[in-house]
Amino acid sequence: MFARVSLWVSLLSTAALLFSSASRAQDGALIEVLGTLIKPPCTANFPTSQNVDIPKTNLNSLNSDVTGWTDVSLDFQCIKGSQVHLRFSAGNGSFDSNTLRTTLDRLGLRTRLSDMTGTLKVLDLKLDEQLIFPVDGTRLKLQLSVRPVKTEQELPAIGSYSSTLLMEMTYL
Repeated sequence: MFARVSLWVSLLSTAALLFSSASRAQDGALIEVLGTLIKPPCTANFPTSQNVDIPKTNLNSLNSDVTGWTDVSLDFQCIKGSQVHLRFSAGNGSFDSNTLRTTLDRLGLRTRLSDMTGTLKVLDLKLDEQLIFPVDGTRLKLQLSVRPVKTEQELPAIGSYSSTLLMEMTYL
């Protein structure tokens, strides 16, 4: 008889536990989170990664500081009233706020940024500083330019060189 009562008590206890946990589950809340993805306010009309070939430069031009600029177009198509935030960083280090280091000692690449959207305007490009461009129309047309420069009195060795410039873009 003791075993039967014990069995009944166990079954009733288990049933009570099942019902109490079921009632707790019913007290919970369901939170549904919804969202919508939209396209960014601007689209870059240039490759995300590109190689820029600088024409061969002779040491006399480098010594006289008369090397030519090599240009890269940076065009953006935007929604009217948006903003483009840009930050340029030297991937291999820099000599100063606008001269990239190269793989050749004593040779740098001077950088320049121009706004070609309306009237040509050369901007004050400083590496690692953010530039903000309000887009009045629907297009922002920039031009990044680089040119080889010597960084010391002594000329660099003859040979091939490279450098890396990173560009961070944010659209608002």
